[in-house]
Amino acid sequence: MMSLPSRVPRLMPRMASIVLAAAIALPATGALALPTVVNEFNSLYVGVDGVGAASVSGTATYDFVGIGVRSTDPQLTGHAPFAGNPVGTLEVGVGATLNLNYLPGTIGAPVFRPLDNSVVVGNSLGTTGTLNVSGGAVSAPMLFVGQADGLRPSTGTVNITAGGQFNATLDSSATGPLPGFPAISIGRGLGSVGTINVSGAGSRLEASVGMMSLAREGNGTLNVQAGGVVAVGNTVFLSTISSAGSATVRVDGSGSMLDAGSHDILVGIANSKTNDPNHGTAVLDVRNGGEVKGTVYVGSGGTLTGNGLITGNVTNLGGTVKPGNSPGTLHVAGDYSQDGGLIVIEIAGPSAFDILDVTGAVMLDNVLIRFVFTGGFGPSAGAAFDFLKGASLSLDDVSYEVEGLMAGFSYGVSDLNGVLSLTARTDGSPIPKPYTLLLAGVGLLALLMRRLS
Repeated sequence: MMSLPSRVPRLMPRMASIVLAAAIALPATGALALPTVVNEFNSLYVGVDGVGAASVSGTATYDFVGIGVRSTDPQLTGHAPFAGNPVGTLEVGVGATLNLNYLPGTIGAPVFRPLDNSVVVGNSLGTTGTLNVSGGAVSAPMLFVGQADGLRPSTGTVNITAGGQFNATLDSSATGPLPGFPAISIGRGLGSVGTINVSGAGSRLEASVGMMSLAREGNGTLNVQAGGVVAVGNTVFLSTISSAGSATVRVDGSGSMLDAGSHDILVGIANSKTNDPNHGTAVLDVRNGGEVKGTVYVGSGGTLTGNGLITGNVTNLGGTVKPGNSPGTLHVAGDYSQDGGLIVIEIAGPSAFDILDVTGAVMLDNVLIRFVFTGGFGPSAGAAFDFLKGASLSLDDVSYEVEGLMAGFSYGVSDLNGVLSLTARTDGSPIPKPYTLLLAGVGLLALLMRRLS
């Protein structure tokens, strides 16, 4: 809610507005002194200049919902300055429905106000907002979790559980009211922290025609677990704008899914899908039966990891791929191409090692593959590890290195029928842990002292 000339404060309606805070309870017909040019806003605020909590029962309809807000930064309510840190919590339980109106002409041209008609969880300096959708349903054009317009970092958390549903309805396409603007923003502003947790069968976060953005400039986390589903009908951005952004997406457990259809999922890479340095860091972690659907691009700030399934092509432009919830197999149902960057393969035993398993073509150019021997394991001469599989392989300027073994280990890497395999030519000795070396040193010293005596 930036204080731009083209915007108006939001809680200045002539009609109903409800404010919930520790020491604030304005009546629905309360008159406010600040002027406005938008009269139709019927707003719900929870935690304004204090600590507030509220719950929705039955069906409630508003034009705007703010959870954890500061009245004077920006000016929302006309209250006196507040020195503390506002905290707001809103519960939408089983049988409850929260709907937000979409008011044509309020969020798009001719006046650009992207926060109107939205649910904002954490807004302005030092504020904290929490939205719990525990079996209920919420429908709103946009969802902002951890907002920070004008360098006012906040913290926001949304928990969607017990079959709860959140539907963000904004159309992010060229025909929508805000072309290219996300329907869901998590950790949007500099210094802000946003987290969405979608957990349990039937729990769902959806933006059927909208984009989703994590960590535009802040810290954004999305956890999809225990059968929860996140469905997005447009691009998913993971820290694609600023070096300050840090995004984490974890899709964990059977039935858990991030579904972007045929749309792009950009992981630590600029929006241009090039080596442009204007991006932050991001991790896409799919594990334990979880699935990610979409066309995945991994940039130099990105890491793709896990032992789950990527349904779609993967293009790695200088990022890192770490198969396994180590050790384990990362499955790619599509083609895999990589130009630059790193693949990390951990090896913990004769049959315990990471695998990148691709159903389509694999193309590697100027890629470093690092074999990391862990858990005190050292291979015997002749041991082989098939660590990458594809329908076909194209290799150009691929290099290899080994960690975790003593110097002198000799190995080879072969390509046969679409399989890359590491074969030990000599026995490999694991590098002793520091305490092992210390104990060995103490033992040698004691033996020497006994001999001298």
